Amino acid sequence: MTLAPAPAEAAVPETKKLALVDLQRVLMETTQGKSAKKNLEKAVAKSSAKLERKAADLQKQYEDLQAKAAMLSESELMRRQQELMVAEQELQELYAAAQEDLAKKEGLLMEKIYKNASAIVKTMAKNEGIHVVLVRSELTVLYANPQLDITNKVIVAYDKKFK
Repeated sequence: MTLAPAPAEAAVPETKKLALVDLQRVLMETTQGKSAKKNLEKAVAKSSAKLERKAADLQKQYEDLQAKAAMLSESELMRRQQELMVAEQELQELYAAAQEDLAKKEGLLMEKIYKNASAIVKTMAKNEGIHVVLVRSELTVLYANPQLDITNKVIVAYDKKFK
């Protein structure tokens, strides 16, 4: 009694039942995603300009102290050096806080877009009889037939629903 091996293709669903979505493209190419990116860029520019002004001011204070160091008493020199060290520490804390704030804003915006895209993909999959939708990424999908990619359809549907 010999058993015939089952064909390997039997376990693979039909290609019509499988699709891919490049969420990075959805994040960057939808109207909402583009707007979020612009807003983040403006926030980064504003924050950077403010921090650069503070850094330049601190640098000026250091240079001023170096120029006047010989004329100051030892206690006054120590006091000013201490003040500059405190100001430098505050500036470093401002940099860290600004980076954290921007990362948080970006995360919230991306999460919102991801949730919206996810809802659209679920509806689209249901309507088109797609069983599985994979996130297309270089790390997760090495190759896929381009016909399986529904990213463009998702972007169009996203922009129609979330202007």
